[in-house]
Parts: sequence; C-alpha cells; structure tokens
Amino acid sequence: MMKKKNKKRNKFLSFIAAVFLILFFCTVLLSTALILYATKEVDAELDLDLLIAGQGRTTKIYCFDETGEAVELEEERLHGTENRIWIGLSDIPENVRNAFIAIEDHRFYEHHGVDLRRTAGAVLSFLSPGAGDYGGSTITQQLVKNLTGDNAVTVKRKITEIMRALELEKEISKDEILEIYLNTVYLSEGCYGLETASEKYFGKPACELTLREGATLAAIIQYPTRYDPIQNPEYNRERRDIILWRMYELGMISEAEYTEATAAGTELHLTETEKGTGKNSWFTEVVIEDVITDLAAKFGLTRTAASQMIYNGGLSIYTTMDRKMQALVEEFYAEEENFPVNSSGMRATSAAVIINPKNGHLLAVAGDTGEKKSDRILNLATQMLRSPGSVIKPITVYAPALDRDLITWASVFDDVPVLFTKEDDGYVMWPKNNPRVYSGLTTVNTALAKSTNTVAVRVLQKLGIREAFDFAKELGLSTLVENEKTADGEVFSDMALAPLALGAVTRGVSVRDMTGAYSALANEGIYHKTISYTEVYDKDGKLLLSNAEEGIRAVSAETADIMTRLLQNVVTNGTASALTLQKSVQVAGKTGTSNADTDRWFIGYTPDILCGVWYGYKDAHDIGTFKVNPAVTVFDDLLTSLYAQEAAEVVTLDKTRSFPQCETVVSCLYCKDSGEIPSIACTHDPRGHRIELGYFKKGTEPVSHCDVHTLVEYDSKTHAVACEKCPPENLIRTALLKIYDRSFPCRVTVTDAQYVYRYLPFGAAPTLEENQAFFQDAYEKDCYIGNSNTNSAYNRYCAEHENPPEETTEETTAPETTESMPFDTTNNVPSETTAPFTDTTETKKSIPFESTEKKKEETSSRRRWVPWWKK
Repeated sequence: MMKKKNKKRNKFLSFIAAVFLILFFCTVLLSTALILYATKEVDAELDLDLLIAGQGRTTKIYCFDETGEAVELEEERLHGTENRIWIGLSDIPENVRNAFIAIEDHRFYEHHGVDLRRTAGAVLSFLSPGAGDYGGSTITQQLVKNLTGDNAVTVKRKITEIMRALELEKEISKDEILEIYLNTVYLSEGCYGLETASEKYFGKPACELTLREGATLAAIIQYPTRYDPIQNPEYNRERRDIILWRMYELGMISEAEYTEATAAGTELHLTETEKGTGKNSWFTEVVIEDVITDLAAKFGLTRTAASQMIYNGGLSIYTTMDRKMQALVEEFYAEEENFPVNSSGMRATSAAVIINPKNGHLLAVAGDTGEKKSDRILNLATQMLRSPGSVIKPITVYAPALDRDLITWASVFDDVPVLFTKEDDGYVMWPKNNPRVYSGLTTVNTALAKSTNTVAVRVLQKLGIREAFDFAKELGLSTLVENEKTADGEVFSDMALAPLALGAVTRGVSVRDMTGAYSALANEGIYHKTISYTEVYDKDGKLLLSNAEEGIRAVSAETADIMTRLLQNVVTNGTASALTLQKSVQVAGKTGTSNADTDRWFIGYTPDILCGVWYGYKDAHDIGTFKVNPAVTVFDDLLTSLYAQEAAEVVTLDKTRSFPQCETVVSCLYCKDSGEIPSIACTHDPRGHRIELGYFKKGTEPVSHCDVHTLVEYDSKTHAVACEKCPPENLIRTALLKIYDRSFPCRVTVTDAQYVYRYLPFGAAPTLEENQAFFQDAYEKDCYIGNSNTNSAYNRYCAEHENPPEETTEETTAPETTESMPFDTTNNVPSETTAPFTDTTETKKSIPFESTEKKKEETSSRRRWVPWWKK
C-alpha cells in the first residue's frame, strides 16, 4: 500500500517538475526573443539635452524692426512663471521627496531603472484580473513615458520604455532623474512640476512644503482627476494617508510624525490668477504653440516636454511680428465698442490675422475681443475651427479652374438649381443662394461678386472634386477631411460638392489657415506657408528650428492677376461693396457666411498686406441680422485705422501702391449672357445693353460672336412678343435669350426666365396667359422652364391683337444703324468714331422668325415675321 502511495507521489512530483521545466524553457525562449527584438527593433536612445529642457533658464522673444535689426521683446520673456517653474532637488524638503519615492518607487535608489519584482507583480496583476492594481513602472520608467509621451498599450512600447530607462540610468545620476521627474510630473489643475503645484495649492514655494502637504501632492500622481485635492478632497486624503503609512513602514518618518500628519485634512491656500495680469500678446501665444508643435515633431518630444523647453530652456526665438502693427491690432480688439451689434443689440466676438503674403510672415494676431485676461487661453484666430462658407470659393473652385483654363472671366453658367430631390411634399432644390434667388445666365465675374452658390457648384463639377481638394490641401487647408469613419460606422468626407463649393466642411478651418491660403492670390501665384517665427536657438546658440522655406507656385501669375481683379469686383460691385477703405486703397477680397449663419467672414488684401476677419459666437449660435456683414465692418475699420497711421510712419503701409499687373493679361468686351464677342442683338436686350469689359489670359479671349441673343419683334404698346396683327407702328426690335437646355421637375423662379426665347414645335399654339412665356404650353405638364414670378412676363404672347396671325413670307429688315452702338468688330472694342455697327454674323441667324421662301415685295415700312407654328 505504501509503495503504491509513493509511486503516485513520485509521478505527481515528476509531473510538477516537468511543468516547471517547460515553464523555465518557455521563459528562457521568451526572454531571448524579447532581448533579440529589443536589440533590433527598439530605439533606446534619448536626447537628454532636449528632454531635460534647460533647467529653468529664461527664453527670449525677438522681432525685427524696419531696418532688419533684431529687437528683444522684454515684456514677452518666458521664464516659467505660469505653470512652468523649475526647482533644484536640493531645494525640495527630504520628506517631500520621500513621499513620492515611497508611493511610486520605494526601491528607486536600489535598481538600475527597472524593478524586476515590481515588473513581475505587474505582469501577474495583468494576467490575474482579481489580483488587484499593481503598478510596475519605476520613477525612471515614468520619466521616460512623461518625456516621450508614448502611452500606447503595446508590448513594443513597454519594451522600449524598459530599454530607455536602463539607458537613462547609465547617462545620469539617480538624483538628476528624480529632479527631472519632480519638475515634469503632472499634478492636476494644469500644474506641471512640484514648484507650480505648490504655488497653486498652497500659495508658497516647494521648499516650504510640510510632510502633510508633500504627501497630498504625491497622492495626485496615480489618477490626477480622481485625487485632485480641490475637486475630490476626500479621495485625496485617503491616498495621502496611505502614502504616510507607507513612509512610516519604510522608516522614512517616525510614528509621531505619522500621527501628526494624518491627524487632520490638508489645508489648501489656493492662488487665483488676477484679472488683466496676462502678459503675453496674442502673437506670442501663437509663437509658443508653433514652437511647441515643431519641437515635438522634429525631436520626438511630448508637448509637455517641448513646453518645458520653451519656458525653462533659455531659448532665443526670432518671430515675424510687426511690433507696431500688433500693438495697434490689440488696442483695436481690446475695445468691444469697435465691433458691430445685430438688430437685437447683441454683440458677438471676433478674431483676425494679418499676413505679409510675399513671404507668409504673420504680422499681427487678435485672438478674441476685449482685454486679454491671461496666458495660454483659447486663441480664436489659430486654435478654433469654423465653417468658412463662401470665403472658401476662390481657393477650392475659381482659382484652380481658372488656372487650368476651364473657365475665364466671362464663362457663363446657368444660375438655377443643380439637384432636385423628390420628397413626399414635393422637390427640394439644391443649392440655394443667399438671397434665395436664381438669376439664370451668369458670368464667373458676376457669380463671384454676388457669391452665387449654384455657379460655384457647376464650376466645381467641371473642375473635379479631387483637383479641388488637393489644391486646397496644397494651400494649407490641412483640416479638410478626405475620409473619416467614426466608431459607429458613420463616414465623413470633405471630398464632395457642398464642402468644397459652399464651405460646409466637416471640422472647419482656422482663421489663420483660411487667410493664409489667399496669399497665393495676393502674391502673384506664389504660396508661402504662414509662419510666426523664423528661427529658434538653444541656450548655447545652437540652431534648433528654422522656418526658411521656399514658396511654391500655386497658380500662374496670370491667374493670380485675374483672380485679384475678380475679387476687386467683389468689393466694388458685390457682397463687400459697403467697404469704405476701397475709396483710398486698392482692396480685393471675399465674404463668407456659414450655412447656419453662425459665422461671418471677410478675407481681403491690399498691395501691402493680407487680412482675414471672422465674426461670430464661440458656441456657434445664430449671430442675427446685420445691414452689413460684420466681418466686413471690422476689416474696414481695422485696416482704415492702420492706414491712418501711415503718415505718422507708425506702420509701413502705402496707400498709393497698386496691385501688380501681368503683361500677358489682356482686356476685351464680351456679352454677359453668352461670354462671347457682342453682336448687335446684345445692345437690344430690354434690361439694357449686356456688354462688359473683362480680363483674360492672352489666347483665351472670346473668339465667337454671341449666339444667345436673338432679335425679336415686340409690341411696345401691349408689352408682348408681337403677333402678325400687331400694328406696324407698335413694333420695336428687342433681344431675347435662346436657352434650350433649361427644364425642371417643379416650378423654379428664375430672374431671366421672362427674357427667354424658344421656337415652338410644329403645330403648337402659343400660350396666352399674361404671366407665362409664349412657348410654355408646348411643354409637358410636369416640365417647367422657369418663371420670373411676375404678373406680366416680358416674353408673353400678344393676345390683345388677333391670333393666330395669317402666314406671310416677309422677313424683318436688318437693324437700323442709328439704333446701334458704334462698334469696331476688328478689335472688339467700341469705335472712337460714329461708324455704324457691322454685324459679322448672318442676318438670318439674328432674326428667329424667318422664311425659307423667296422674299416678296414689302407691304409696309416694317416687315413681319413668319409665325413659327405654321412652318
């Protein structure tokens, strides 16, 4: 019996031994694999000079004066007084240091960067859900994570952290590691480092902290939000007492010290930032953010570590600020009375940037209205993303299409709905204009001046979504979304008509980026990325960052010239015509309104500077009704005040400068309804002559004569298209528009619909209704051609006289030369003489009501047309 028991015991022991042997070999194999992986795949190096961030030295900010000399902005020095204060380890009380060591890494002075026992415990905790929370990172490992910002929950990240911790311990001493750790650890309420937290919570420097206060701060580290002594004092006290007990267990404090420290709660002495004490200008705030971003990107730092470098690294930062202009802009924006109120008396807020388009240098910034209260607050000019509305059109639609010769100044598109969506209660038309009127035939020049949505969509369709999207990205609109899928499967994309043609983008754009994109138009086609600084040097004079980038050719000089002229027309005749600055300074620009009317924009430029203004509420609600776009008003008043300082030489602006003109851009006349060379019919349009001067790249000027206007006999007494029995003395010659490709599934109001002409099909009778075109009944019941919402349509049929008229084969005579505008057809410009107009097109093409039979003897002084329905 005993032998059987021993035999069973031996088998069990053999099994256990085999299991342990297998586990041992697996551990060896796994360890070997990890070591091989670490040596080949993991970069264990850290740039300590960058990461340690300079040990509390003051950073200086410079700008350049009119002579090009660097001038320090002494009032803008950065020396860690706001949440970034460095303290030496020797100035930190021993009990405070020990509080952090006791709870975070009590064997800190014993290991070499990694505590194997803690790591094994963390692995066990990870594998055994019921084993409780067991942190495995040492102070050295935590420091590595804090400095690199790598928080990914992956095996590779953990191995990298371990390797870097081991490497760091070889490079610097334990005390140096602890000092850096205590100066970079996050302690809630925006406090990085012990000194800042001490000032925040207790109103005194860290060197004066008591044991109880030190343990209170150490309690925050594990979960800063949960253990925040302001927000959750009870949770903080519980963990504080755990830390104090741990210190007592480790022999760091006596029983008496422990008893005294835990006897009461921690009394806080909170310090509040005084109003108006923020010293950084809006411009310096932009510089700080830009340098943090670029340092982090170039050197692989966290934003926290990069921020430490700026506030404590003793850097020298050379900015692009125009000091005098920045002062004037901040002074203007500090006075809230400078900003318009809506019809209800409500005033929103605003932001603005001013850029030198020739090099992309940011000159001045206003991040909000009113007095700037503190530092590192939300900058509405650079950190807020808003819907750009129509201000995006020149960048995503017109400039790239014009540059690719897909359109010209005079290209004509039909301002009517592009899409009709059938719903239960009828059709929904898209897009809508603002105001919600469709005009019909519209040139690119007019469409841009009036911000016509339908034409922008049609031009974009011609250009292509991909072309527009890539062009916008190239000009710095980095926040446009190509394809983004949410967790619930919803897909967002700005690769569509509404975002690119109308500005209904997914995330929005910043004032800085949207304004910067216009620099390509303001700088003869060359785009420069907008920058706030040129160079950054470390404390030893070593160059860390340089922003010296060459510009890129975004569009041709001809395109930039024509776009500038088009945008000047927005100011003189379009949506920004209220701008008074144009009376003394050349201005080009574009307005913008978001679909929900939560944002108003104006981006404009003079020969000197480029300025973008946004107006709205931070929480994006309806801004109300204004007589004039408030962004236009702010732009007007701001730049008027800047140019007023020109005489005093406060700013380097010059009212007398003009926009550069390209020699390969030519001007010529064209018909507004066809975009072609005007014919005699263009001068007979009942709305007035339709001839305009436009600007074109040489070789893209109109070459054909207008084929849209057609001469028609009109009864001047009944105000209708003449019938056969209209008295000859009533007849005049007028021009209507041949538009054959316009048809809708529902009624659409189109301004020029009452001037449209169409042949009637064989055998069809004219429409007799006074408010309808004479050809309306020739179309199917559900086919609409548009109406002008008038009681008496200009193109109605003359029902007052006998109808239908008898057939005649007589033709109308050629237009009388005395009615014509003197015109030189060889040069396509008005003649300097009174020479009669010579129409180079055949008369038959200009007069629609013609006969194929031979001409008969005239029976009256005015010839009659053949009724088309009897042909």
